[in-house]
Amino acid sequence: MKKILLLVAFAIATQFANAQVGITGGYLNVKTDGANEGVSGFYAGIYSDLDISESFHFQPSLLYGNAEDTNFLYVPLMFKYYVANTDLNIQLGPQGTVILEDLGDFKNQVGLDLAVGAGFDLFHNVFIEARYAFKLVNEDVAGVGSTNFNTFMVGLGIGL
Repeated sequence: MKKILLLVAFAIATQFANAQVGITGGYLNVKTDGANEGVSGFYAGIYSDLDISESFHFQPSLLYGNAEDTNFLYVPLMFKYYVANTDLNIQLGPQGTVILEDLGDFKNQVGLDLAVGAGFDLFHNVFIEARYAFKLVNEDVAGVGSTNFNTFMVGLGIGL
C-alpha cells in the first residue's frame, strides 16, 4: 500500500506546470555503521524537477538500488538551491528507504534518511550529482538486528 501511495504522490508531483521529468542512474555505495568499507552497486530510476523559483527547485525521485545482493527502493525528496548565476546546486532533503528483501514485518524494512549533496547542470536537460544520506531511522536486517545504513550516490540525470 505504501509503495502505491509513493507512486501516486510522484505522479501528482510531475503534473506541476514547470516540471521536468527524466531518468537518472549511477554508482551506489551502502555502508553500515562499524564497517570499514561499504558495498558498491548501482541505482537507477525516475525523477521530476519542479521550479519553485529561479534559485529553488524541488526534485522528488523514485530510485531502485542494488548493492551486493541487497535491493533497495529510495524515495529522495530533495530541495535544490542554485548558487547565483551558476549551474551549481546544493541539495538537502529527506529520503525514504525500503529494503526490498523478504524480512517479514514491512515496518522493519522502511527507513528515513537525511540526504545532502550537490549537483551541476551540464546542459539544459543533463546533470550530474553526488549525494550522501545519513540514516535517521533504522531498519531491522535479518541476522544483524537494527542497523544504520548510510548511502552515497554519484550519478547522471537526463531530462526527457
